[in-house]
Amino acid sequence: MKQEKIKAAFEQIEEGIAAIDTDKDWLQFLTFQSRFYNYSVGNTMLIYQQNPQASFVKGYRAWNDLARYVKKGSKGIAILAPCVRKAKSEDDVVDRLNCKNDADEKDKKVVTGFRIAYVYDIADTDGSDEFLPVLVKGVSGNSDRERDIYEKLRDIVSQEHLVLEVTGTASKGAYNIETGIISINTDYDYLQRIKTLLHEYAHAVDFTMNPGEDIKKNVRELVAESVAFVVMQYLGFDTSSYSIGYIKSWMKDAEELKDVAATVQRIASNIIDKLLEAMDGVDDQKD
Repeated sequence: MKQEKIKAAFEQIEEGIAAIDTDKDWLQFLTFQSRFYNYSVGNTMLIYQQNPQASFVKGYRAWNDLARYVKKGSKGIAILAPCVRKAKSEDDVVDRLNCKNDADEKDKKVVTGFRIAYVYDIADTDGSDEFLPVLVKGVSGNSDRERDIYEKLRDIVSQEHLVLEVTGTASKGAYNIETGIISINTDYDYLQRIKTLLHEYAHAVDFTMNPGEDIKKNVRELVAESVAFVVMQYLGFDTSSYSIGYIKSWMKDAEELKDVAATVQRIASNIIDKLLEAMDGVDDQKD
């Protein structure tokens, strides 16, 4: 029975990704993905299919640690939890349908399989809001906050790339793959600068992660704008009116969206983690 449930979960992930066939579907999934930025693409899809209204999920005990309690009769959302063992000199092929945990915290670990675990959305809980993350409670948006986010993001990116603030240029921003320099047009307001810097930084990370020259330009642009959209959504800024046109202009084939999903997840998660640390973010969801 357990193996059947695990197999069904993997099939559900594949079916969900296969169902993404338009730019609208993609933006809708990215919006959802922004709430679960550091879950795997597979688990995000599982949560999305079971409860598309979910906004913040945790396991039963994790909710208790936050002084909240799962309501009686609430239905858990099934996700896949990795099982690990202590790494051996010779790694064998992972059987994703079987699960054995035998690794201590200090051991180097390898994944041996998966098991079904259950999480619950915040809407299915009662209790205190005191220990919830700031970004889950909600924060006000104004020009001071936008300036603060931009400056912190610029400082983060500047640790890896020279960021030039320019004026009077035709473009909102640019990333030079040869020099690694990122340019941001400061003629625009802070909100636009945040989105542009995220887009150009995503390019830089993408080219580092995936340096292959055979990757098409439109795929690079899909990754960069999708990452910017996810991070902006997480921060509480809706850029769909801008991003949907941009994504439409670069999407040649809906199949490409499925190919870039994992890359978008990895880059967006990395950027959000850095921003949360810089902004003294507290507690986040772990996969």
